[in-house]
Amino acid sequence: MVKKQQMRWSPRGAHLLPQRRTRVLNHDLAADFGRWYPGFTAPDQPAELAA
Repeated sequence: MVKKQQMRWSPRGAHLLPQRRTRVLNHDLAADFGRWYPGFTAPDQPAELAA
């Protein structure tokens, strides 16, 4: 095995990662999961975000 081989991002993966991160930071990801999985209930928000 060659140890100099490195992992690489696919163009699609590199594009989707910041989109998901933006949804997390905007607190919109739970709504996405609710649409994808109708039985999904979001966990309680940390106290610093609930205010």
